[in-house]
Amino acid sequence: MADNFNFTQQRIEKLPTPEKDRKDYYDTGNKKLICRVSASGNKTFCILKRTTDGKLQRVTLGKWPDLSVAQARKLATDALSTLADGINPTEQKRTDKIKQITLAELMTKYLEQKDLRSGTAADYRKKLGEGFSDWLDKPVNAITRDMVLIRHKKLPGNGTSKDNKMRILRLLMRYALALKIITESPTDALREVGLWSKPTRKSRIIPADRLKDWHEAVLQLTNPKAKTYLLLLLYTGLRANEALHLEWKNVDFKNDAVTVLDTKNHSDFTTYIPMQLKPYLRSLLELTGNNTFVFPGDNAEGAMAIPRWPLDQVTLKTGIEFSSHDLRRTFATIAEASLLPETIIKRLLNHNTDNSVTGGYIRTEANTMKQAIDRIAGFIHQHVTPDNENVVSINKSATH
Repeated sequence: MADNFNFTQQRIEKLPTPEKDRKDYYDTGNKKLICRVSASGNKTFCILKRTTDGKLQRVTLGKWPDLSVAQARKLATDALSTLADGINPTEQKRTDKIKQITLAELMTKYLEQKDLRSGTAADYRKKLGEGFSDWLDKPVNAITRDMVLIRHKKLPGNGTSKDNKMRILRLLMRYALALKIITESPTDALREVGLWSKPTRKSRIIPADRLKDWHEAVLQLTNPKAKTYLLLLLYTGLRANEALHLEWKNVDFKNDAVTVLDTKNHSDFTTYIPMQLKPYLRSLLELTGNNTFVFPGDNAEGAMAIPRWPLDQVTLKTGIEFSSHDLRRTFATIAEASLLPETIIKRLLNHNTDNSVTGGYIRTEANTMKQAIDRIAGFIHQHVTPDNENVVSINKSATH
């Protein structure tokens, strides 16, 4: 059959299937209309038009027989007119489709692209569900500034609790803005009206003169995972989530090192195990060593959540209120009290040091890091050990 002929339903039906690749046929009734027949037997109507810059634009109209010849000709005429106005119909269809994306679909798309930790992704979904469960099936572009302002007022909890949920909505709206789903973010209204809480930097730590009470209460915990988790945070300064997702394969008892993969600043980080902490990790190995995680949850495939009840038990026994992050802050405070330089403290906390000229030159060696950890552990030991044990230790060292 000739490549050019007047398209009819019967002629399109009789077009042969090529053995491989595809074959294009051109309509003499509308010279821009093409029927492309593929080796799979599909027959697809499309148009080709050269743009002013010489590029060929191909616009798919639909498949035969779902689309008749008469319908294909009409769509071809419409598409050519749209192209003449500088609009690509294929791109317009994609844009129209993405503009109908719902809030739940946007969250899924965002998480797939960002490849976040499972715990972080779960937290994002939880906060979105808690704050905006009735919006999940709404198109993103249907969420208005007024809706955001009203929802902020109705959300339960204090300013921080509201902000935590609104921040998830804000990052999704900024993502939608980048994808051109919306032309402005409705969450901008919160900033313009001044509804974001003013951030206050937390400063709570466990004071040096209360370390002994806190340490004794932790050692009395009957939950070995919680006990070791709290001690690990105090002696290493790891972030709570980093400690909870620590895997046994990254605990090196031979070199007294632990490595956390893909940390908050998107790098792997190695810190060291002081001798005061090592027995507790060794003991926990016997209990959870068959699991992936050092601190497995009830589901052996997942990590433990922050052990709230053991934390409360320590608080009830000592009167010391604290969080997992307070232990990281306590670690940093002890590091300073141990007269460690700020560059070393930053390295121990896995903070970025390349944002200063000098910090960018310094590459701290492993032995220096280990000595710093040991110095911090020594400070802790001095403050949690009963006074009579310190006296004995001093007397023994004096006799040798």
